[in-house]
Amino acid sequence: MSVRSGLSLVVLLILLGLMGLAILARLQKGLLGLILTGILIILGIYWFREIRRALESSKHLKGYPVEVNEEDGLISVTAEVPGPESEVSFEVSGDRVLLRGGGGFRRKIKLPCRVKLIESSYVNGILHLRLMKADLVESREMSR
Repeated sequence: MSVRSGLSLVVLLILLGLMGLAILARLQKGLLGLILTGILIILGIYWFREIRRALESSKHLKGYPVEVNEEDGLISVTAEVPGPESEVSFEVSGDRVLLRGGGGFRRKIKLPCRVKLIESSYVNGILHLRLMKADLVESREMSR
């Protein structure tokens, strides 16, 4: 169990405990107490679902693997990116690559060095990037 899910479980238990105390206190106050207790229960259920949904959405990032390979001055990045091709994009900046996809998907990848893009393709949810180390690009330009 991760720290994040353990913390959310503690928060949920505290909220449930407070709701239980509110129910006991309000049951002694009559009809108004019952109405307020009902509202508290509905709000508790709503927030429980929202917290669970937020935790589940953070787990989805782990389901999209990224592979970075370096060989002879070339770096290849292969990543699973969700969404139709029209929603998939990337940005190469220095030693980082920012991937964007459908459903608000975003992922930053830190590379071992500064790079320049050579080639890219996106097929069946898999993004392939071929990158060259920036210092090799500069040395080739100087030798021309």
